Amino acid sequence: MTPSIAFIGVGNMARAIFSGMLASGYPAEKIIGTSRTPEKREYYHDQYGITMLADNDLALEQADVVVLCVKPAQMQAVVEEFSAQVRDDQMFISVAAGIELDALAFWLGKPVAIVRSMPNTPSQLGAGMTGLIANEHTSEEQKALVSELFASIGKSVWVEDEIHMHTVTSLSGSAPAYFFRFLEAMISNGVAQGLDEKTSRELASHTMLGAARMVTELDEPIFQLRKNITSPNGTTEQALLSLEASDIDKIVADAMTACVNRSKEMTEKFSVKNN
Repeated sequence: MTPSIAFIGVGNMARAIFSGMLASGYPAEKIIGTSRTPEKREYYHDQYGITMLADNDLALEQADVVVLCVKPAQMQAVVEEFSAQVRDDQMFISVAAGIELDALAFWLGKPVAIVRSMPNTPSQLGAGMTGLIANEHTSEEQKALVSELFASIGKSVWVEDEIHMHTVTSLSGSAPAYFFRFLEAMISNGVAQGLDEKTSRELASHTMLGAARMVTELDEPIFQLRKNITSPNGTTEQALLSLEASDIDKIVADAMTACVNRSKEMTEKFSVKNN
């Protein structure tokens, strides 16, 4: 039996997930979304054929799986508002950054299955990477269903210790922005050296895409892929030496540590003991 899935708060991430599900053949009649804006309800219903409701309680009544897509600052209020309607047999999936399983369980008020996820924006293209962790009430069958859902928008990995979700955030959740920033710098330099912006963007972005494919599709260590195009005294070597002189490892480590630290601060802010 195909479970009914309700998305509480339909925005960009919810749309990425359910559009991927639909493209993979998931039946539209089994997908429910909620929004307080009439225009959004009409748009998503007309565009995707899913049921759109204004009432979270009504969506909850019809759902086997509930995907919580509201912003972290709004999560407690939204969940506590419908917590009296929660059934023991339901599973909840959160896409909110910084909110731990214990906080979600406390707000839901029942020992139900909960999965915390950290997707990223390439999910919009079916090329996402999502980190997942489940609480002790989540069965292997339910975890398999979650893996199947996120497979429709890319790849996913399960972690066993929730502390690692901070690292997942720094490695994949926030990481597309790092690559965008690197591309911006490359394109800007290409323009500075005389190429037009369109040509510079095409050269740099497709090179990044091709390099990522080599890492994911070829069975070679990354350091070897790098060495393969680094001739002694060649152009690539000079570029890499410049990066090393700027201590690229420290630059990246500092950026990722800053991301992790902010993730920990958000977790502390939304923890049960502070609410």
